[in-house]
Amino acid sequence: MTADSSGPPTIPASRRKSVSPLAEHWRPDFSNKPIGPGPLRLRLAAPFVVVFFAALLLLSLFLGSRARDIYLDRLSNQLDIHAHILADSVGRELESGASQSDVQELIQSLSGDTTTRMTIVDASGTVLADNQHDPLAMDNHANRPEIVQALRVGSGESTRESSTLDEEFLYLAAPILQVEGATARVAVPLDDVRTTVRNVWIWTIGAASGAVVLVIGIAWVIAGRIVHPLEDLRKQAHAVAKGDLGARVRPSDTFEFAEVGHAFNRMTEELETSHQALNEARIRLEAVLAELADGVVITDEEGVVLRMNAAAELLFGAEESPSIGKPFVQVCRDHELDQLLKSALDGQEHSEAAVEHGLNRRTLLTTAQVVEDERERLGLVVLRDITELRRLETVRREFVANVSHELRTPLTSIRAMVETLEAGAIEDEAITVDFLGRIVGEVDRLTALVEDLLDLARLEAGRTKLNLAIVDPLELVTRAADRLRPQIDRAQLAMDVSAEGSLTPIRVDRVRMEQVLINLVHNAIKFTPGGGEIHLRVSQSRDRTRIEVQDTGVGISPVEQIRLFERFYKSDKARHSEGTGLGLAIAKHIVQAHDGTISVESAVDKGSTFQIELPHRRVKTAARAR
Repeated sequence: MTADSSGPPTIPASRRKSVSPLAEHWRPDFSNKPIGPGPLRLRLAAPFVVVFFAALLLLSLFLGSRARDIYLDRLSNQLDIHAHILADSVGRELESGASQSDVQELIQSLSGDTTTRMTIVDASGTVLADNQHDPLAMDNHANRPEIVQALRVGSGESTRESSTLDEEFLYLAAPILQVEGATARVAVPLDDVRTTVRNVWIWTIGAASGAVVLVIGIAWVIAGRIVHPLEDLRKQAHAVAKGDLGARVRPSDTFEFAEVGHAFNRMTEELETSHQALNEARIRLEAVLAELADGVVITDEEGVVLRMNAAAELLFGAEESPSIGKPFVQVCRDHELDQLLKSALDGQEHSEAAVEHGLNRRTLLTTAQVVEDERERLGLVVLRDITELRRLETVRREFVANVSHELRTPLTSIRAMVETLEAGAIEDEAITVDFLGRIVGEVDRLTALVEDLLDLARLEAGRTKLNLAIVDPLELVTRAADRLRPQIDRAQLAMDVSAEGSLTPIRVDRVRMEQVLINLVHNAIKFTPGGGEIHLRVSQSRDRTRIEVQDTGVGISPVEQIRLFERFYKSDKARHSEGTGLGLAIAKHIVQAHDGTISVESAVDKGSTFQIELPHRRVKTAARAR
């Protein structure tokens, strides 16, 4: 199985659940903003308002249109009556022999202050009289539609613009029965009609607007009664989604919403109880995993990492968060470990092996097994770093081998000499004296070995008490050199002690530090050919004292320098020399007990320089001395 390291965690096909298309494609942006005047309340109120507004609009249009028609019908009826009355009045005057001027005066007297226009037309279409215009200046009216209609059917009506007054009028004409072909016409300007209809429209729209506002308010209140419980439910649902399982819905006055709220509250109570139990279990698991010294990795059945503890992060050099969702082999970067997990997932109940992991080849005792229940199947990998244990086992084996070797050589010599004496050599006094002297030397060698082992054991265990005292560093080095002056002379070597600058006294264990210096000078004597030189130098910085032991001997290879301060280690040039191989190990622990350091610089056939650096202030050591 492979996975893109930068992609999301891979979910095994066996653990995927079917998802509805809506849930698959709908990804809402969660928000805790209140519904209030938002989309839902608007959507609930808007249909009522729109329907009511549309109904009022249609009603207003209908009423406005009908009002105009009704008004025009009533006006037409009134004008028709007025036209017939005018025709009858003018007809009687004409029948009695009235002149045109008499008819004009009659019309003027009848019009009064009204805006009604009155016109008398003879049979030829000539205007005999008009109350709003000079009859002599008016056109022939024989072809006017209302006049033509009146002469034909007894009443004529027309709506048009007056060519005389350039204004739209409603005309009603009636025939003058006393004079054949003559007609009487009355007219009113339609501006008054429009004004009246406009006023009707204004009052209608005003009433409709008030009704719409009232309906909007009612719809808004009703929508609010629906939205407020939903808003509270949504708000609490978002709170639960964010982890607040203490969210509760307030009781509603509406039965249906109250029932939903009660069910929601019961659900959140159950969720809170379950979550608390799961959280307690998780905290316990986290505490156990965090405190485990062993690395623990949990994977799914496909080998994809689900969890890692801190110890596993340290062993693999990988953090948990980026590793989740990746195959185990990408995280551990070791095919042996991955094969162990695959073997366990393939059916082996228990896979265990010691694997050398990483560039530093740390040894990991690895156990892989499967943990499963009715819901899922997981892989569990437990890693224990046994590198130090293996190293200690190797050190123990080497230590036993070295001690055995160091003990076997003198014991073998003693046994051989004792057996020789038992075989009769004891009768020879010279041989007996020689053998007894050798036996004493071997016993002394064994005693020195045992003392060194005990001394090293005490130093390593920290049980050695340092007897600190104020010491002149130059005097300390000079005394150690003087104790080995006879050996220097026998080896035909030159040795000098020097100091760089002025020196201040230091606080050390004189005996222990002399032991270190004697060991270093003794080694320099052993590995420096005759005619060579040994230099002891002392110098100080602001907070440290440095002591150097330099020789012009055979030198030490870089490979041997790495293990030079190990117990029983002897370089190739020292294999056949006397000594236990513990001197430098003891020297290292003594210097470290003083909170100092010891190191070596060497080149083959050019000599070696051992450097000891001691701090001037050693709080821990001084406290131990008191």
